[in-house]
Amino acid sequence: MISRGIGSLLLSSLCALAAGAAQAQPGPPPQGLADGRFDGVWEFQSTTAVGACPGIAPGDVTIRGGHVVAANGGGAEPWGYVESDGTIVAKFAVGGHVSRANGSLRGESGSGAWSSSTDFCGGNWRAQRRSRAAR
Repeated sequence: MISRGIGSLLLSSLCALAAGAAQAQPGPPPQGLADGRFDGVWEFQSTTAVGACPGIAPGDVTIRGGHVVAANGGGAEPWGYVESDGTIVAKFAVGGHVSRANGSLRGESGSGAWSSSTDFCGGNWRAQRRSRAAR
């Protein structure tokens, strides 16, 4: 169990980091995007570790050509990319809620962290590839 002081410090730190990240505009993806090996539909499951909101990472994410192109069947506005080593960086917006995720994809699964500067919370995510994209 995390003591009240440490929990407050963690929440304050996460909120400060998320607020700074929310102000930064996403730039173009790096040159070394994945070559299609991570393409497909990935099912994300998120848990909340800090704050009082439910996991707000999208339920499904579609990756095509190293780019995050859809989330929640089109219900969320995505931005993101997967690098050739499997590193994923993404942002999802639904209404007034924004979440950012980063982590790593390997083979048919992945994991990482997410945070929301609009809901002052964050946690972890895991993903499993549900289907591969046709090449």
